[in-house]
Amino acid sequence: MDDITDAVRRILEQSKTRERGGPRSRLVDAIMVLLLSRPMRSSEIAAVLGFETKYVSSYLSYWKTRGYVEYTNGFWSLTPKGEEYAEGVLERETAEDVDRMASIAKRILSSIQVKETINDKTPRGERPGSRKSLSFIVPRTGKGHNELQERVRRASCILKVYKDDLDEEELEVLSSLLSHYAKWGNTYIYLDNLAETMEADYHWLLKVARRLQSKGIVYIYTDPRLGVRIGLTRNMKEALESCIEGP
Repeated sequence: MDDITDAVRRILEQSKTRERGGPRSRLVDAIMVLLLSRPMRSSEIAAVLGFETKYVSSYLSYWKTRGYVEYTNGFWSLTPKGEEYAEGVLERETAEDVDRMASIAKRILSSIQVKETINDKTPRGERPGSRKSLSFIVPRTGKGHNELQERVRRASCILKVYKDDLDEEELEVLSSLLSHYAKWGNTYIYLDNLAETMEADYHWLLKVARRLQSKGIVYIYTDPRLGVRIGLTRNMKEALESCIEGP
Protein backbone atom coordinates (compact mmCIF):
# COMPACT_ATOMS: atom_id res chain seq x y z
CA MET A 1 0.00 0.00 0.00
CA ASP A 2 2.93 2.35 0.76
CA ASP A 3 4.31 1.76 -2.75
CA ILE A 4 0.92 2.61 -4.24
CA THR A 5 0.60 5.77 -2.12
CA ASP A 6 4.09 6.95 -3.12
CA ALA A 7 3.43 6.23 -6.79
CA VAL A 8 0.14 8.16 -6.73
CA ARG A 9 1.85 11.14 -5.09
CA ARG A 10 4.64 11.20 -7.69
CA ILE A 11 2.22 10.87 -10.59
CA LEU A 12 0.13 13.81 -9.35
CA GLU A 13 3.22 15.96 -8.79
CA GLN A 14 4.31 15.28 -12.37
CA SER A 15 0.83 16.02 -13.71
CA LYS A 16 0.97 19.52 -12.22
CA THR A 17 4.26 20.33 -13.96
CA ARG A 18 3.45 18.94 -17.42
CA GLU A 19 1.91 21.42 -19.79
CA ARG A 20 1.72 19.21 -22.87
CA GLY A 21 -1.86 18.04 -23.21
CA GLY A 22 -2.71 18.98 -19.68
CA PRO A 23 -2.70 16.60 -16.72
CA ARG A 24 -5.35 14.19 -18.02
CA SER A 25 -3.17 11.13 -18.85
CA ARG A 26 -1.17 11.34 -15.60
CA LEU A 27 -4.33 11.72 -13.55
CA VAL A 28 -5.68 8.57 -15.17
CA ASP A 29 -2.45 6.81 -14.17
CA ALA A 30 -2.95 8.01 -10.60
CA ILE A 31 -6.55 6.77 -10.52
CA MET A 32 -5.59 3.37 -11.91
CA VAL A 33 -2.79 2.91 -9.39
CA LEU A 34 -5.04 4.00 -6.53
CA LEU A 35 -7.66 1.42 -7.51
CA LEU A 36 -5.01 -1.30 -7.17
CA SER A 37 -5.45 -0.99 -3.41
CA ARG A 38 -9.22 -1.70 -3.37
CA PRO A 39 -12.52 -0.74 -5.05
CA MET A 40 -13.48 2.85 -4.24
CA ARG A 41 -16.30 5.32 -4.74
CA SER A 42 -15.59 8.21 -7.09
CA SER A 43 -15.97 10.62 -4.15
CA GLU A 44 -13.24 8.74 -2.25
CA ILE A 45 -10.90 8.86 -5.23
CA ALA A 46 -11.58 12.57 -5.67
CA ALA A 47 -10.89 13.24 -1.97
CA VAL A 48 -7.57 11.38 -2.06
CA LEU A 49 -6.38 13.02 -5.29
CA GLY A 50 -7.74 16.50 -4.53
CA PHE A 51 -10.12 16.88 -7.48
CA GLU A 52 -13.86 17.41 -7.81
CA THR A 53 -15.96 14.24 -7.85
CA LYS A 54 -17.59 15.07 -11.20
CA TYR A 55 -14.14 15.63 -12.70
CA VAL A 56 -12.91 12.20 -11.57
CA SER A 57 -16.20 10.61 -12.66
CA SER A 58 -15.72 11.89 -16.22
CA TYR A 59 -12.37 10.07 -16.39
CA LEU A 60 -13.80 6.88 -14.96
CA SER A 61 -16.78 6.91 -17.32
CA TYR A 62 -14.48 7.27 -20.31
CA TRP A 63 -12.11 4.49 -19.21
CA LYS A 64 -15.07 2.25 -18.46
CA THR A 65 -15.91 2.37 -22.17
CA ARG A 66 -12.33 1.33 -22.89
CA GLY A 67 -12.61 -1.70 -20.60
CA TYR A 68 -10.16 -0.61 -17.89
CA VAL A 69 -12.59 -0.08 -15.00
CA GLU A 70 -16.05 -1.29 -14.02
CA TYR A 71 -18.79 0.11 -11.79
CA THR A 72 -20.70 -2.11 -9.35
CA ASN A 73 -22.99 -1.05 -6.49
CA GLY A 74 -21.49 2.43 -6.26
CA PHE A 75 -17.84 1.28 -6.35
CA TRP A 76 -15.26 1.53 -9.09
CA SER A 77 -12.77 -1.29 -9.55
CA LEU A 78 -10.20 -2.39 -12.11
CA THR A 79 -10.89 -4.98 -14.77
CA PRO A 80 -8.11 -7.49 -15.55
CA LYS A 81 -7.06 -5.15 -18.36
CA GLY A 82 -7.01 -2.22 -15.92
CA GLU A 83 -4.99 -4.18 -13.36
CA GLU A 84 -2.38 -5.00 -15.96
CA TYR A 85 -2.18 -1.33 -16.95
CA ALA A 86 -1.96 -0.10 -13.33
CA GLU A 87 0.73 -2.64 -12.42
CA GLY A 88 2.71 -1.45 -15.44
CA VAL A 89 2.46 2.15 -14.22
CA LEU A 90 3.54 1.12 -10.72
CA GLU A 91 6.47 -0.86 -12.08
CA ARG A 92 7.53 2.06 -14.27
CA GLU A 93 7.37 4.52 -11.37
CA THR A 94 9.47 2.20 -9.21
CA ALA A 95 12.02 1.83 -12.01
CA GLU A 96 12.19 5.61 -12.37
CA ASP A 97 12.97 5.85 -8.66
CA VAL A 98 15.89 3.46 -9.07
CA ASP A 99 17.14 5.36 -12.12
CA ARG A 100 16.84 8.66 -10.23
CA MET A 101 18.86 7.37 -7.28
CA ALA A 102 21.46 5.87 -9.61
CA SER A 103 21.80 9.22 -11.38
CA ILE A 104 22.35 11.00 -8.07
CA ALA A 105 24.92 8.40 -7.03
CA LYS A 106 26.83 8.85 -10.30
CA ARG A 107 26.72 12.64 -9.87
CA ILE A 108 28.21 12.30 -6.37
CA LEU A 109 31.04 10.14 -7.70
CA SER A 110 31.56 12.55 -10.59
CA SER A 111 31.97 15.47 -8.17
CA ILE A 112 34.62 13.53 -6.28
CA GLN A 113 36.54 12.85 -9.49
CA VAL A 114 36.31 16.52 -10.50
CA LYS A 115 37.76 17.60 -7.12
CA GLU A 116 40.67 15.19 -7.53
CA THR A 117 41.36 16.56 -11.01
CA ILE A 118 41.30 20.18 -9.82
CA ASN A 119 43.67 19.41 -6.96
CA ASP A 120 46.33 17.71 -9.10
CA LYS A 121 49.45 19.49 -10.36
CA THR A 122 48.74 19.19 -14.07
CA PRO A 123 48.63 22.62 -15.80
CA ARG A 124 45.07 23.50 -16.72
CA GLY A 125 45.80 23.84 -20.44
CA GLU A 126 47.37 20.35 -20.61
CA ARG A 127 44.49 18.38 -19.06
CA PRO A 128 43.08 15.79 -21.47
CA GLY A 129 39.79 16.78 -23.01
CA SER A 130 40.00 20.40 -21.87
CA ARG A 131 39.28 21.66 -25.38
CA LYS A 132 36.40 19.33 -26.25
CA SER A 133 33.20 21.09 -27.20
CA LEU A 134 29.92 20.33 -25.45
CA SER A 135 27.78 19.29 -28.41
CA PHE A 136 24.56 19.14 -26.42
CA ILE A 137 24.56 22.92 -25.85
CA VAL A 138 24.97 23.82 -29.52
CA PRO A 139 21.79 25.77 -30.34
CA ARG A 140 19.48 24.51 -33.05
CA THR A 141 19.06 26.75 -36.04
CA GLY A 142 16.65 27.00 -38.92
CA LYS A 143 13.46 28.83 -39.74
CA GLY A 144 11.18 25.91 -38.84
CA HIS A 145 12.64 25.51 -35.38
CA ASN A 146 12.50 29.24 -34.70
CA GLU A 147 8.83 29.37 -35.67
CA LEU A 148 8.08 26.41 -33.41
CA GLN A 149 9.86 28.08 -30.50
CA GLU A 150 7.90 31.27 -31.11
CA ARG A 151 4.57 29.41 -31.11
CA VAL A 152 5.52 27.63 -27.89
CA ARG A 153 6.39 30.98 -26.30
CA ARG A 154 3.06 32.52 -27.33
CA ALA A 155 1.06 29.51 -26.13
CA SER A 156 2.81 29.59 -22.76
CA CYS A 157 2.19 33.32 -22.49
CA ILE A 158 -1.56 32.98 -23.15
CA LEU A 159 -1.90 30.19 -20.57
CA LYS A 160 -0.35 32.43 -17.94
CA VAL A 161 -2.75 35.23 -18.86
CA TYR A 162 -5.84 33.03 -18.42
CA LYS A 163 -4.76 30.72 -15.58
CA ASP A 164 -6.65 32.72 -12.93
CA ASP A 165 -9.78 33.29 -15.03
CA LEU A 166 -10.59 29.68 -15.97
CA ASP A 167 -11.37 26.61 -13.92
CA GLU A 168 -9.27 23.46 -14.11
CA GLU A 169 -11.30 21.78 -16.83
CA GLU A 170 -11.35 24.89 -19.01
CA LEU A 171 -7.59 25.35 -18.59
CA GLU A 172 -7.01 21.74 -19.57
CA VAL A 173 -8.95 22.09 -22.82
CA LEU A 174 -7.35 25.45 -23.64
CA SER A 175 -3.93 23.95 -22.92
CA SER A 176 -4.60 21.12 -25.38
CA LEU A 177 -5.73 23.59 -28.05
CA LEU A 178 -2.60 25.66 -27.53
CA SER A 179 -0.40 22.54 -27.62
CA HIS A 180 -1.95 21.69 -30.99
CA TYR A 181 -1.27 25.25 -32.18
CA ALA A 182 2.33 25.18 -30.92
CA LYS A 183 3.05 21.89 -32.69
CA TRP A 184 1.25 22.43 -35.99
CA GLY A 185 0.51 26.15 -36.25
CA ASN A 186 -3.27 25.55 -36.54
CA THR A 187 -5.66 27.38 -34.22
CA TYR A 188 -8.48 24.86 -34.67
CA ILE A 189 -9.04 21.10 -34.43
CA TYR A 190 -12.00 18.77 -34.85
CA LEU A 191 -13.58 17.83 -31.55
CA ASP A 192 -13.32 14.07 -32.04
CA ASN A 193 -9.59 14.43 -32.75
CA LEU A 194 -9.15 16.56 -29.65
CA ALA A 195 -11.09 14.03 -27.56
CA GLU A 196 -8.79 11.28 -28.80
CA THR A 197 -5.66 13.35 -28.11
CA MET A 198 -6.81 14.17 -24.58
CA GLU A 199 -8.26 10.70 -23.99
CA ALA A 200 -11.41 12.54 -22.93
CA ASP A 201 -15.11 11.78 -23.06
CA TYR A 202 -16.55 13.53 -26.12
CA HIS A 203 -19.65 14.89 -24.34
CA TRP A 204 -17.57 16.17 -21.40
CA LEU A 205 -15.26 17.91 -23.84
CA LEU A 206 -18.15 19.52 -25.73
CA LYS A 207 -19.63 20.80 -22.46
CA VAL A 208 -16.32 22.41 -21.44
CA ALA A 209 -15.86 23.82 -24.96
CA ARG A 210 -19.23 25.54 -24.71
CA ARG A 211 -18.16 27.20 -21.47
CA LEU A 212 -15.05 28.50 -23.21
CA GLN A 213 -17.22 29.67 -26.10
CA SER A 214 -19.41 31.69 -23.71
CA LYS A 215 -16.23 33.44 -22.51
CA GLY A 216 -15.19 34.40 -26.03
CA ILE A 217 -12.12 32.15 -26.03
CA VAL A 218 -13.14 29.55 -28.63
CA TYR A 219 -15.72 29.16 -31.36
CA ILE A 220 -17.58 25.95 -32.15
CA TYR A 221 -18.59 25.22 -35.74
CA THR A 222 -20.44 22.17 -37.04
CA ASP A 223 -19.25 21.13 -40.47
CA PRO A 224 -21.97 18.99 -42.14
CA ARG A 225 -19.31 16.73 -43.68
CA LEU A 226 -16.47 16.63 -41.15
CA GLY A 227 -18.16 17.18 -37.79
CA VAL A 228 -17.71 19.64 -34.93
CA ARG A 229 -14.72 21.95 -35.06
CA ILE A 230 -13.34 24.00 -32.17
CA GLY A 231 -10.89 26.84 -32.60
CA LEU A 232 -9.56 30.02 -31.08
CA THR A 233 -11.66 33.13 -31.73
CA ARG A 234 -10.31 36.08 -33.70
CA ASN A 235 -9.74 38.04 -30.48
CA MET A 236 -7.83 35.12 -28.99
CA LYS A 237 -5.67 34.79 -32.11
CA GLU A 238 -4.85 38.48 -31.92
CA ALA A 239 -3.99 38.12 -28.25
CA LEU A 240 -1.81 35.12 -29.11
CA GLU A 241 0.12 37.09 -31.71
CA SER A 242 0.77 40.01 -29.35
CA CYS A 243 1.20 38.21 -26.02
CA ILE A 244 4.37 39.23 -24.17
CA GLU A 245 5.52 37.24 -21.16
CA GLY A 246 6.39 39.13 -18.04
CA PRO A 247 9.55 38.66 -16.03
